[in-house]
Order: sequence, then structure tokens, then C-alpha cells
Amino acid sequence: MPRTPRPSAPRSHWPRPWLPVLAPARGPAAIASYLRFHLYGAAVGRSMLDRCMSAVGPDDAVRLLPLRAQFEDEIDVARQLLARLTVVGTPGRGLVRLSSGVALSVLPAGPTLLDPLTRLGLLEALRTVVVAKRSMWELLADSWVADGSADGNDDPTARDILLGLSDQAASQERLLDSLRRTYGLAAFR
Repeated sequence: MPRTPRPSAPRSHWPRPWLPVLAPARGPAAIASYLRFHLYGAAVGRSMLDRCMSAVGPDDAVRLLPLRAQFEDEIDVARQLLARLTVVGTPGRGLVRLSSGVALSVLPAGPTLLDPLTRLGLLEALRTVVVAKRSMWELLADSWVADGSADGNDDPTARDILLGLSDQAASQERLLDSLRRTYGLAAFR
């Protein structure tokens, strides 16, 4: 009587990894990675802001001008927070700026070429970056990063600073949404 074959373990078609699989990052390492990704996003956002300012009308460029300083302050806060969390450090400003400039160099927008759909796309992309940034500040404000008590003086706590940055991002979002709507309606006339 022939033997019935025993079921064997299913063979995987994937090669076995030669490096051990690492556990997902938690705590400070996870937040440091999160902040690094957002720093690159901030550099892209800053480049998009420059492109938007050159693509919109002069009055709207003046409305966008304060966002440049706000973006720089937010990047500094993220860098300081990252420096407190890890010894690896933060990505260099030059590298981050260069990578974002290369990514945006193909967009046909600027003072000499004003394609209405490209202008609308830039405003929508910048608004999306700002929404992600607001989400980051809110998450950090609700996490252990914002824990800590005030020293009894009138200095704001980390939570207050992070919530203030979230509110600032919400006002940036409202401005960009207003511009997006204005230029979107003009593009689709």
C-alpha cells in the first residue's frame, strides 16, 4: 500500500533574509525618524512656497510672504526637538534644500510661465504639506514629547509650543485654501 505523503511546510519563494529583521522603532527613535521625514517635507514645502510666491499675483505673494519666516521657525523647532531626541543629528540644511529643489525643478511655474493648472497644483500641494505638518504638531503635542511640567515661571510648556505651531499651521491652511479656491475658480472659468 502506497504511503500518503505527509504535508510539509509550505516553501517560500522568497529568499531568507541574511540580516535579522529589526523590530519597528518605538519611543524616541520613532519620533526622531518621524521628525526627519517632516524636515525633508518642510524643505519641500519651503521650496513650494517660493514657487507659489513667484507664480501668484503680487498681492497674493505679499500675503504668502509671512509664511516663509513661519516655515523657518517651525524647521528650527523640529531641529531642536530632534537634537534632544537623538545623537545622530539632523539632516543638513544644504542637502535637504538641494533635494527639494531638484524634485521641484520640473514644474513649469514661475514669473515667466504661469500655467493656471500648475499654479493650482502648487497651491494644493503646499496646502497638503501644511495639513501634514499640522497633524505632526498635534500628534507630538498629545504624545510623551510634550510631557513635562513648567518650572513655575511663565515660560510656555512644550505642549503649549506644539499646540501653538498647530494653530499656526491651521491659519496657513486657511490662507492656502483661500488662494487655492481663488486660483482654481480662475483656472476653470
